[in-house]
Amino acid sequence: METSAALCKVRVDLFSPKAMRNGFSSSHHIASQVNYSNVVNMVTMTKLLFFMLELWSVTVVWGAVDPYRTHCCLCNNLMPSDTPPNSKPQIMPSPFKIKVSSDTYTLDQELTVELVAEGEATFRDFMLVAWPTDNRPRTSLGTFTLLGKEYSPKQNCYNNERQTYAIQTADRIPKKYLRFTWETNRFEGHIEFRATFIVDDETYWVAESSPLVVDPSPNAPPLPRTPGPKITPYINVDECGLQKGCYREPAGCLEPYCEYIVTWQGTTDKVRFELSGLTDSGQDRYIAVALSNDTYMGEDIVFACTHDSSDDSTRVYISYNDHNRNINLDKDNANIRKQVITNEEGSNHNGRVRCRFTVDREIDYYYPQLTHIGGQHYHLLLARGEAIRGTMKRHGLGVNEIPVSSPGKIDFFSVDNINGRARYPLVKAHGCLMILAWVFFASIGLLMTKYYKPMWPNKRMFDHRYWFVAHTNCMSSMFIITIIGIILIFVEAGGWSVAPDLPQRAHPILGIIILVCIIINPIIALIRPSEEHKCRPVFNWFHWAFGTIANVLAIPQIFIGMDFGKANVPWWATWILVIWVIVHIVIELSLEVHQCCTYKKNKERRRKYELQKRENPKMHIDEPEPA
Repeated sequence: METSAALCKVRVDLFSPKAMRNGFSSSHHIASQVNYSNVVNMVTMTKLLFFMLELWSVTVVWGAVDPYRTHCCLCNNLMPSDTPPNSKPQIMPSPFKIKVSSDTYTLDQELTVELVAEGEATFRDFMLVAWPTDNRPRTSLGTFTLLGKEYSPKQNCYNNERQTYAIQTADRIPKKYLRFTWETNRFEGHIEFRATFIVDDETYWVAESSPLVVDPSPNAPPLPRTPGPKITPYINVDECGLQKGCYREPAGCLEPYCEYIVTWQGTTDKVRFELSGLTDSGQDRYIAVALSNDTYMGEDIVFACTHDSSDDSTRVYISYNDHNRNINLDKDNANIRKQVITNEEGSNHNGRVRCRFTVDREIDYYYPQLTHIGGQHYHLLLARGEAIRGTMKRHGLGVNEIPVSSPGKIDFFSVDNINGRARYPLVKAHGCLMILAWVFFASIGLLMTKYYKPMWPNKRMFDHRYWFVAHTNCMSSMFIITIIGIILIFVEAGGWSVAPDLPQRAHPILGIIILVCIIINPIIALIRPSEEHKCRPVFNWFHWAFGTIANVLAIPQIFIGMDFGKANVPWWATWILVIWVIVHIVIELSLEVHQCCTYKKNKERRRKYELQKRENPKMHIDEPEPA
């Protein structure tokens, strides 16, 4: 996602420009081959550029993680403003009610309007308005009185004809009960009170309505007589485990509060299904159940409960999943579908798509691509998304988008009460290994070569400098762990796999780029020229470039990976990585400040060392200890 990409920390720190000049295993002769002052100028400019990039990354990180402050509200639709990306109004039944003292109103009569929170619920902010119920524009009607100073009237909310008010507050104090009075000096037609309730930045109910308040005047328009939408009755979960089998998520939920629920009752020749799920309250949505031999898409029978806004109908369609796409089998076979699917009913109401239907077990007789729904057991895969005239669009792969799979296989002759969802341990292992490789080993290895190489110029372990031993071991561990992690995810995905949407679509591509870089880098390290060789600076720059590319891409790659639904990463884990990014920046800035403070002293010591080396080229002289 956008958020994941914005959280990347640009870290061009694989090797410092000083390392480019002096080499990687020692610092003996390269500096004597170039003009020292020119190199210092180049180094200074390069380090300044990198330092500016580091500061920019701090700004990006803080801008990305700064809490959104959802504000209330817009006049025309009562929607909050400044909401976080991808946040949507709640579709569950609201715990907040609008109560009116009378179901009619007269001129200059005060109506009492109450905002009431049920149970333990509270709301932080709200906006309340009186709206007409006919086809007139949604403008505020009448005025609210008895307003406290903590409530701000929003004057003439899309109504420039006369003095009217909506009312709102943004004091961010939890509320359970509020009471106001409303009156008008003219008959407005039938009205209703609407209110938006904001609980927190991501939880809000929009334009909740009161009961109808009738205009009793002789010229009032007729009361609405149009029948309400046909709503399929709730699924009775009391029969689960007794008269029918059930699979629901979350465990033990009542049907109006279930994210998904599917029930079944099997006979010798048919299976009766009930299917229901939450959507985003839009039109043209679907809830689908797939009968699969495993927990992955491919070679599956799919029954999709699909809403079509063109005729406000909700029908069940049969389709088939191959390994790459969904194939609608009913497009040119409507008559066949009616023989396979019977006793069909469905609705899309209040953000919930619900269907009931009976399926012939000998479905393979009508659709040769499918298998007989007989004694075979299946995993149930439940998905949701958008549809176009009965054809499902592909669902996403992010959190709350990926299909939910039953943990075990289902027997349609049983009345089992199933809970839980399938897990994907290889995806978890892949993510854990990548975090270990890049957050721990790569970070330590890079800090060692950038800052501790000049700090420990002479300290050795097995004839190698400390920084080189630490850098080599950390980078080797990172390389091995990354290769193992990539193998695991290829096994999980069954080969190359591409997500339908960004940012997940970029994840495998970035992963291959990183893989190529970390394979090339150790190869060129093994064939690096000696420190005195004229091509050594060329090796230094290539080694730095490939490492920098891998490291710069790895950070957003980790954040993108955490957004995959199969990883099942809790929301707070992202903040742990954000904290790591900030801590790493603080460490680098501290070490950078230390280098700047000791730069002049170290420069003078280095100058004397280079002078001694030129005067005594065959004598071993220890490099100067840093200040």
